[in-house]
Amino acid sequence: MMRLQPAWLCLFIVVSAVTTCRAADISPLMVSRLIDQRLGMDAADHSQFASDAEFLRRVTLDLAGRIPTIIEVHDYLSNTSESRRIETIDRLMHSGVHYRNMATFWRRAWVPQADTPEFDSVTDDFERWLVHRLQKGTRYDELVVEILTLDHANNVPASTTPIGFYYANLSKPENLAASATRAFLGINLDCAQCHDHPFSRWTREQFWQTAAFFVEPQTNEKSQPQPPKVRIPDTKMEYEPALLTKTKIEWPEKLDSVSLRLILVDWMKVNEEQLLAKNAVNRLWAHYFGEAIIEPVDDLSRDEVQTGDRARLLNDLSAAFIASGYDLDLMTEGIVSSHAYRLSASPAGTSKGSESDPDAPGPFRITRATVRGLTGEQLYDSLQTAANRPSERKDVGGGSDRSQRSEFASRFYIERSFSAERSISQALTLMNGSFVNELTTKQGNLMLASLLSSPFMSFDEQIDTVFIAVLGRHARETELKVIKQSFKSHTNTTRESHLGNLFWVLINSSEFNTNH
Repeated sequence: MMRLQPAWLCLFIVVSAVTTCRAADISPLMVSRLIDQRLGMDAADHSQFASDAEFLRRVTLDLAGRIPTIIEVHDYLSNTSESRRIETIDRLMHSGVHYRNMATFWRRAWVPQADTPEFDSVTDDFERWLVHRLQKGTRYDELVVEILTLDHANNVPASTTPIGFYYANLSKPENLAASATRAFLGINLDCAQCHDHPFSRWTREQFWQTAAFFVEPQTNEKSQPQPPKVRIPDTKMEYEPALLTKTKIEWPEKLDSVSLRLILVDWMKVNEEQLLAKNAVNRLWAHYFGEAIIEPVDDLSRDEVQTGDRARLLNDLSAAFIASGYDLDLMTEGIVSSHAYRLSASPAGTSKGSESDPDAPGPFRITRATVRGLTGEQLYDSLQTAANRPSERKDVGGGSDRSQRSEFASRFYIERSFSAERSISQALTLMNGSFVNELTTKQGNLMLASLLSSPFMSFDEQIDTVFIAVLGRHARETELKVIKQSFKSHTNTTRESHLGNLFWVLINSSEFNTNH
């Protein structure tokens, strides 16, 4: 008689990093329990968790790339169901803006060059391709295969493909090798391009052997394709393709550029260190927690990060990711459903010194959420949401008009959210920029216009609504008192100006400008 495996058994298998469970046996609940078990989370102490308003704002920013709307805040805060968090996560994850938000995240991880003026033309097409694939539920490994085996020589210009990966790397074998290993494996081969480094695991020979996968195959005197050779510039040294683990390559009978790169991708999926899965999980973790499990994110192959609590957590989550069939949605839901993700940014009884240090000995623990700066895209979309303006994300449906949003996002670009600091020019833009000034008037702010045309609302209710729209929470009594006193001292100021000034103050606050 066949017996079904109980959930705890599959959890034990995952924790043991044995991927014998079928994809159907892996669940978001299993992933979240695995995280909490590894981090020693105690769910009984609710004082350590973020408030409902804080959680809703955080998960909406992380999954949808914007703050919650007024309606979303009211609905969530009035919901007393134990399942409200899971319901909200499910709703956000199956929204178009989630896929758009994650397309930007993965494009930035895989093609960071597109954040520079030289290659910014790559962004739209690459992210549009990603949105399409993510909406279809394409698995992570399939995305990598499609990028690295693209027949870019015969690419149709009007088609939606990841050709931007090749454009951003100038189609140079050495650039493609460095970008592919960093983006998809978390390996930094760059320093081996010119010489052997005494403290690096990788050699110059290995760098150029990897680069050779991105060279067109050669033909012999019988016009039969042969493994290509790449020559190091300004030298006579040439190298054929070889895998970093020195695994013997079985050359296919019909060798072309696509089948050649497929050899590299297939190896990425089966190598012992599971770097393809580890790199994906590590980057996802950095997106939702602010900092990666292993830092830096593009150097996972160092010997010193192969042991310890962090390495064990990454190994276990990677094993679950592989067992799920590289299911990004499952992994995401598991992470944001965990108790660890719910931690407050300033829970009672914790201090700065209690945070987990990536280099400190001892168990890996997270005692509070990391305060993160908003990306340019998050900031722009949150300003639009706060003002109840229609989204300009036409690219979700395939359009390409992103000029204002793209320009704004570029001006507020940040490399890592946990270390982001506003520059003077960025602060001045938020205080005096034309876009922001427009949002402080009823003509440019539909939320303010709605309040001013609602005579049934008291002034206190209007003030509170501005707080909900911008900060995702009700105004505190002390805040209401100070604001009303300030308004009373300016008797010649109109109500529109008062509410517009309040909106301006709140969007320039650190509470609005951070994910906490």
